[in-house]
Amino acid sequence: MLISKLLLREEVVELASAVKEFCEREFKDALEWDRQEYMPPELWKKMGEIGLTGMMLDSDLGGLGDDLLASVVILEEMSVYSPAVAMSLGAHAVLCGYVINRAGNKKQKEKYIPPIATGEKIGALCITEPEVGSDAASIKTKAIKKGDRYILRGSKIFITNGPVADIFVVYARTSDDPKRGISAFIVEKDFGNISVEKIHKMGMRASPTGLVTFNDTEVPEENLLGSEGEGIYIMMGGLDVERIALSGSNLGMIKGSLDIASNYAKERIQFGQPIINYQLIQEKLAYMLAQLELNRLYLYHLAEVWRNYPESRKKLRTATAIVKMTSARAALRAAEEAIQILGGYGYTTDYRVQMYWRDAKLYEIGAGTTEMMKLLIARRVKEGFIDL
Repeated sequence: MLISKLLLREEVVELASAVKEFCEREFKDALEWDRQEYMPPELWKKMGEIGLTGMMLDSDLGGLGDDLLASVVILEEMSVYSPAVAMSLGAHAVLCGYVINRAGNKKQKEKYIPPIATGEKIGALCITEPEVGSDAASIKTKAIKKGDRYILRGSKIFITNGPVADIFVVYARTSDDPKRGISAFIVEKDFGNISVEKIHKMGMRASPTGLVTFNDTEVPEENLLGSEGEGIYIMMGGLDVERIALSGSNLGMIKGSLDIASNYAKERIQFGQPIINYQLIQEKLAYMLAQLELNRLYLYHLAEVWRNYPESRKKLRTATAIVKMTSARAALRAAEEAIQILGGYGYTTDYRVQMYWRDAKLYEIGAGTTEMMKLLIARRVKEGFIDL
């Protein structure tokens, strides 16, 4: 057994086994979903029936509880079969649901968390705009106060679940104050004056992504998350959790790449023997296993630190940047090496390794680019706040 597995609590091990069994049964057509850019609508209900849509959400409101390691493992196991579905699930529960769970008041949580936890309502997070990416503090979407309502005006792009979402967490500018000018809102699709245009992508094709435009959408004052001007602080806390949870998907792609490549290498005969006997093939497989174990150890430990030391969460931004950066690069290279081992077969759409390769690239872009992760890490070194 790998050392990383010893870090898992018994209930998390059982959860991982249940997710694996679920995916083996329900994800048989995952490659076809990828080809068709399609995610079966009924999958949300099925995921909800076993509690997956409620990860990171309060148990007394129907969720699995605030257990970040459990969420990491759910996304890891699911990403072996479909990184795209795992990303949609993460966007639903972690990026949208958890933000409401953490920043919402009692009334907001009681209204929105139960239908999100069951998968009855699908969630999405709206930050990125056509002209605003890494510099999230410069968002231009506006929320203009008018009586007991806010008038929401602007566009958000690359929104995971955008075309199918019922509930959006939207960040918008409520003033020109550079530090306290952004606020967060819970926006329902049924509020109206919302248009969505589907975006076609290279990877994560089974996960619906869209351009979401708010055309003077009226948002009730009671749907303001936290206080006006607190949006940037809510956003940053949400991004830290996002980077930890979604890094689990990178582990799944590494694991899937290693499993497919090693099995193929044992069966593929060239020059009279299985190609796994050749050292150049062994080097590739050794790299995958080493990266799986190293990133797992770091990520599992980080998720448990987040759970057990809530008072230290604000100090973990560098750590979340590190694991997000390293696991994304490892997943991309593992998929590339798996394609190389499979040769021509790896280049066809009949094997998941090519899907991993396209899907893994997103995690060097989404939730903060690799370059931004490096800047966050370097900033800590520059400030000298690290006890080496």
